[in-house]
Amino acid sequence: MDFNVVVIYVGLFMKCLLNFRSIHLVVLLSLILFSHHAHAASEWFSGAGLNTYYTDDVALFSVTRRLSLEDDPTQPIVDEPGQGSGFVYEPTAQLGWSTENRLGRFQVSVDAGGYIFQNHSDYSHAFFDFTLAQELTDKTELKVLYAFVPNLYLGEQAIGEHHSEEVEKFGERLNSHVWSLHLDHKLAEHLTLRGLVRYGLRDYDQPFSYRDTQFYTLGAHLEWEINHNLELLVGYHFEQGFTDDKQTFIYQDDIGYFNNYLSAELKAHLLPELSLMLVFDYEHNNFTSDYVEDRHYQGNENIYQGEIEFAYELSTQIELTAGWQIGSRKFNYEHESVLNNNVWLGFGYEF
Repeated sequence: MDFNVVVIYVGLFMKCLLNFRSIHLVVLLSLILFSHHAHAASEWFSGAGLNTYYTDDVALFSVTRRLSLEDDPTQPIVDEPGQGSGFVYEPTAQLGWSTENRLGRFQVSVDAGGYIFQNHSDYSHAFFDFTLAQELTDKTELKVLYAFVPNLYLGEQAIGEHHSEEVEKFGERLNSHVWSLHLDHKLAEHLTLRGLVRYGLRDYDQPFSYRDTQFYTLGAHLEWEINHNLELLVGYHFEQGFTDDKQTFIYQDDIGYFNNYLSAELKAHLLPELSLMLVFDYEHNNFTSDYVEDRHYQGNENIYQGEIEFAYELSTQIELTAGWQIGSRKFNYEHESVLNNNVWLGFGYEF
């Protein structure tokens, strides 16, 4: 019976990859089937938080913050950075439920939040994450994730390829959908290997719908608890993004790509209540445009990014954070790199 449940569950996830509107079927059936076999007490958990940032480039802030192994590193291309600086506020909330069934621990959670830009309100947007996790054995866990970012604003952009400063520009917006399947397996007591696949859609609003992109990702992460005070996470993703040739041909503008992404995160427990996180990310994009007049023709982009964050546990329920992040992006068809600095203070509370 349990094996049949897993087969149905994975099958529905694959259906969800083809039609994002069926994601609720995965959630509903998981709750019904897995919780039906529960034989231990279930529990609810929740939390909330608030981060306050200062960024020196509001156009790059969101793509810089999401460049991580645990988020969505291949964000939509931003052709027009340098749109000003300002404060950004990030309220977050989480609600989850966990229980035991015949396979092991089962957990479902919903995370919601948003970036609120103080002086550049067009860039403000919400984001939502849904996670289902099921232990298959005492060493193996399956996770299904769905991330939704509606009405993401990228800035003012001209339609298609252009060579005139007088061309009319429009606000570029999109909805982002990403589905992920993770399989975690303990290789040893302190060593865990994760394999992942992702499928995503970037649905652009008019007049930029010709830029609609779908993408596929393969990746692997390795988590190593070196000792009680040091934890290391390393990972690699390969991704390909596709556009519709029939649409891009009209505008001679194609943002299709091949992507290679590497990251390393080191967490050090300096004191019982104080920890330090160091992160390094590298991303390389090769654009696949065949249009000679397109700025992305034979183009590529290199991104280097570093981050440092201190976290202090004020109590068992309250955590304070402070950090700094710097990213450097450069297209091969531009003369200079574009930098983005973000600093922040934050707190989180577990109910």
